[in-house]
Amino acid sequence: MHYPSVLTLAAVAEHTDEKGDGDPHLHAAVSDLAAARRIGILLDVVAMGGAAGDVLDVYVDVLGPDGTTWLNAVHFPQIAGNGAAAKHFAVLDPSSPGTSTLAATSDASAGDVRPALFGSALRVRHTLVDAGAHGQKAKYGVSAIVQ
Repeated sequence: MHYPSVLTLAAVAEHTDEKGDGDPHLHAAVSDLAAARRIGILLDVVAMGGAAGDVLDVYVDVLGPDGTTWLNAVHFPQIAGNGAAAKHFAVLDPSSPGTSTLAATSDASAGDVRPALFGSALRVRHTLVDAGAHGQKAKYGVSAIVQ
């Protein structure tokens, strides 16, 4: 891969949770990022179509050094079901790793980025939690610029 490269991590699409169970939806992983130095990630929420109590959570995970464990690096801010279109940006940059360890067995809090988490692959996942009407929709996409 030649850098910088623009990648689609999750194509813009409408998502629903017809079962109302809030189960996570996984997008296909994007690999071959071992030589990357920095990754900027854009969440583009195009439209929400639900109630105020519905919540969209979008996460970006990196493949850990063991090649099998996914670690949560970005948890974008939660988007309410009746929220407006929005764009959120996060940067993964291991050149400033911090001075303490991360509890990587759980997801980051909403709106948090763990910039030192870096890996050879990325994946996007989301949950869409239903407030009870079972009609929530979220249309979003996630792209990245890899340097």
